[in-house]
Amino acid sequence: MGDEGSFVREIQQNLMRAGVSLPNYGADGIFGEETERAVMRFQRSYGLAVDGLVGPNTLEQLNQVLNGGSNLNDFPLPSGIFQQGDEGPEVKQIQRALRHVNFDPKGIDGIYGPNTEDAVRRFQSMYSALANDGIYGPNTRRYLNMELDS
Repeated sequence: MGDEGSFVREIQQNLMRAGVSLPNYGADGIFGEETERAVMRFQRSYGLAVDGLVGPNTLEQLNQVLNGGSNLNDFPLPSGIFQQGDEGPEVKQIQRALRHVNFDPKGIDGIYGPNTEDAVRRFQSMYSALANDGIYGPNTRRYLNMELDS
């Protein structure tokens, strides 16, 4: 808290790229309350110690998220049916997986909104066996898992 400079700005930019919003100040290079809350949300999402500090574990997890690292294996794709209007950690994992296979849902916020639906539709359009309906279900899950494993 209180740190300033290019490293803080880089952390803020990376948090936003990882889907954590900084709506008031963005990447202003000042580690204030908004940045601390964003770090804590990120830490909570990935099962890290929630202390608001950007230490080695938080940095490593942030790098894994941004570089498509093995963190996807730690959060298997959810079963069930998800569609526009759904929210929660399962939706975040669907969004992470879509981003990992280059169908960017324009943010990892845990909200199955129009951008997530569009990313699912674009993914589904790659396979004739999938209904191109923007709804994540068992068939879409199976094909997404195949892409993640390849």
